[in-house]
Amino acid sequence: MSNSNSLLRKISWSAVASIFSLFGRLITQIIIARMLGMDGVGRIAYIMWLIEIANVFSCFGLPSSLTRYLAELHGQKDTENALRFGHWVFLRYLTLSLIGSVIVGILFFCSSHYVGAEAMLPVVMLLFLANGLQSINQADLAGRQCFALLARINGVATVALVIGVSIGSYYHGVAGALYGYLAGALFPAAFSLTMLRGISLRQKIDIELRRRVWKFTFNTWLAMIVSAFVWSRMEIYFLGRYWNPHEVAIFTVGLTFAVMVQQVTTLFSGSFMAHFSQLLGSGNNALIQRHYESATRLAAFAVIPIAFGGAAIMPVLLPLLFGQQFAPAVPSAMVLTVTAAMAFSLIGSSLIYAKERSDFIALGGVVGAILSVSAGFLIVSKWGAWGAVWSRLVVQGSMIALGTWFIVTKLHFSYPFKSLVSTVIAAGLCGLSAWCIIHMLPNPYTAICVAIPLGIIVYLLGIKFFGVLRPEDVHHLRRIAGQFPVRVHNIINLVLDAMVGT
Repeated sequence: MSNSNSLLRKISWSAVASIFSLFGRLITQIIIARMLGMDGVGRIAYIMWLIEIANVFSCFGLPSSLTRYLAELHGQKDTENALRFGHWVFLRYLTLSLIGSVIVGILFFCSSHYVGAEAMLPVVMLLFLANGLQSINQADLAGRQCFALLARINGVATVALVIGVSIGSYYHGVAGALYGYLAGALFPAAFSLTMLRGISLRQKIDIELRRRVWKFTFNTWLAMIVSAFVWSRMEIYFLGRYWNPHEVAIFTVGLTFAVMVQQVTTLFSGSFMAHFSQLLGSGNNALIQRHYESATRLAAFAVIPIAFGGAAIMPVLLPLLFGQQFAPAVPSAMVLTVTAAMAFSLIGSSLIYAKERSDFIALGGVVGAILSVSAGFLIVSKWGAWGAVWSRLVVQGSMIALGTWFIVTKLHFSYPFKSLVSTVIAAGLCGLSAWCIIHMLPNPYTAICVAIPLGIIVYLLGIKFFGVLRPEDVHHLRRIAGQFPVRVHNIINLVLDAMVGT
């Protein structure tokens, strides 16, 4: 019971932290779209992609290692070595981040976006450094299971981000928006410096642990590099090279909704690599199997209907939020949002990393990287944002299939195939009902207000009919519901009673 309570608290606070980030990004995208239009969205998306991809190369996988081994050391109750290990990682990461800041400045200087925007060079470099420190701070708090503190930090950062981007975009356009992003990253970046307390340059970690860490770090780094071609926004590079900011904006706006859906899974998965690692540290393998299978079912239960239902109402939702000028992005947004349904596989990725098999992710990512780059040159270059959307669907689907095969055949964990198929069917009915409503009702506000609750009802009926949820899943949902206010808790329990007939 104590393990279940601990996991529930981790998931709850991890969810709160992710919700802050989720809505902050959405509001920020809407502000930029409304104030700066297609061209502004495209230019900012390219610069943020440049910072993101540079961070992948410069971080050397150290944030993932920090989370992985801090959780294991705390699982072993080895607080002293955990503190020493945190210092050891942070010093190396800080050095790499400073070097990376210089490199990203050089890359921006050499890009076509530098011409006429020379004054943005300092903010691009500072934004890279701040984002890097924000990442290592998140990794440290996740490894130490401090998700409540992480949620508070994310809350402050989100408020600063929205205010900063709003003011910056209004007065200084694209450059001002970037300063707004910097404002949002400053507080968590500054908080990361608390890792320097009590640090000693002569501190060393156990030789065997250091060997494991460097092996895991190197494999994770390779996995991150090749995965960037599959899971990151690599398509933006090809759209920027072969097309224009308009196509970048079309793809980016569509991807905004997909990222929102993916964040729903992050609400579940954000704490799982640390949790699995902690269980491995304490030798509790049987509990890992139960938690993995149940978490996969529940993540799919949450994310797949949101993806299908979101895609169904996209023809009215996207223009409503971003403006009619972004209506051409609707088809791309629909496909990308459906593609995001595969995000429940993040639970499996957390398990693979916890089992120290990042080498498989690296090797599998090489295949995905080859497919992504080939698609960029052959498809995106010819078909623009529409080609980027479909190539992303095919490549990501192939990678998830490969990862599932590895989990089942090599790690020997059971996979809830039957439950997932039933969930997809129920979610499909949900999306179909919502799609019918928005085409029947001319007023977009009325259509959305009717389509969403109808879709939810149809989905829940489908879940009940197909018997998707198992008793342990319902038990977890009831415990999660217990974290909400009493009225909300009671409503959720009534819905669960109706679904399972208890």
